[in-house]
Amino acid sequence: RGWGSPGSGGFWNFWDLGLPQVLEAFEQAEREPKPPPHLLFSDVYLEMPPRLRRQREELQRHLETYGEHYPLQHFQK
Repeated sequence: RGWGSPGSGGFWNFWDLGLPQVLEAFEQAEREPKPPPHLLFSDVYLEMPPRLRRQREELQRHLETYGEHYPLQHFQK
């Protein structure tokens, strides 16, 4: 109910408020190279806790072993 036509509210209200521009911004951002995976761990704590260091090392080993199964070419080096 309320999704069927412009001016009825619901979805069309979002459309009228700029949804096409938001979707275009998402599409443009998705074309950009993604940040390197190691940044998942570096922007959170002033000093990285041991558990995060271990997780970062595990991720690095995992990507070294199985990296061909991930779209790493879409990430910055």
